[in-house]
Amino acid sequence: MSRRDSQRRAVAFLLALALVSATFFGLGAVHEVAAQSDHPGTLTTIAVTATTSYSFTPNTFEQVATNSTISVSFTDASSVSHTFTIIGREGWVIPSSYTDAEILALAYGSTYRNLVNVNVSAPGTVPGSFTSPGPGWYEFLCTEAGHFSLGMYGFVAFGENLPANLTVAAASQGPGAALFIIIGGIVSLVVIALVLGFVVGKRRGAEMEMPPERLGYAEPPSTDKPLSSPPDEGPHR
Repeated sequence: MSRRDSQRRAVAFLLALALVSATFFGLGAVHEVAAQSDHPGTLTTIAVTATTSYSFTPNTFEQVATNSTISVSFTDASSVSHTFTIIGREGWVIPSSYTDAEILALAYGSTYRNLVNVNVSAPGTVPGSFTSPGPGWYEFLCTEAGHFSLGMYGFVAFGENLPANLTVAAASQGPGAALFIIIGGIVSLVVIALVLGFVVGKRRGAEMEMPPERLGYAEPPSTDKPLSSPPDEGPHR
């Protein structure tokens, strides 16, 4: 193998290692953060925004006034339809395994109903209002297909703070799926380059092998037999 082939393989290996490390350390990873109050004091207005990264900001509210008319200001920062829907089951976290059908049945069914449901289908702000219940905390979410599983949910507490052990997923800070597609393409190219480099290097190594006599071994005997001389027929008359 030539020195140049060795250098090429080393560079390709280091590049592949760097890409794998970057992916492992979590571009756009989801982190668990403790729920915190974004609006201390008693609230009578909830202002929430649906972000382009499929999340709510803020995603927690505490000390919202009980048994009062609560105004909602729901803003969409994207061109995707969203809902701000507070599920009417107190003190309960919706399982992350819930399907879209289960989310719809939970939000619009007759078992728990919802405290409020505000829809927004274009960039802008939509108002809403509802009568808050007594002390307790509830989960809110977006009922559009797939949005809950992407992280569009949060919690609101009326007349109290949220439980200290309640956690919500932070919005993804990564550049999204496009970068992972690019990284996947680069990794594929690196793998192809490594395979080609191995094949080419092996072929060149075979061409550069020394013949046996250069390595001190005897040259193999020839398999060609010499031509025999014609038999002696004696003197001619």
